[in-house]
Amino acid sequence: MGAFRRPRMQESEADKQLRKDIERRRKEEEEEKIRLEKEQKKQKSRRKKGMVGQRSLFTKGTKGMTDPEGKTYE
Repeated sequence: MGAFRRPRMQESEADKQLRKDIERRRKEEEEEKIRLEKEQKKQKSRRKKGMVGQRSLFTKGTKGMTDPEGKTYE
């Protein structure tokens, strides 16, 4: 019965290293994806509160908002 079995392929060192590298990259990509999703969720909640956006009083580099009398809020 042993004559009909296929011999098992031995994994070489290069194959082992390649497999580990692929697994490491995949894990890093998943961590990056999770980090980006958390950041988007945070930005979405900040945008709802008015802390971030085009008309926000807290944006950097702008003069803030002005009322009809010309008073500027920074």
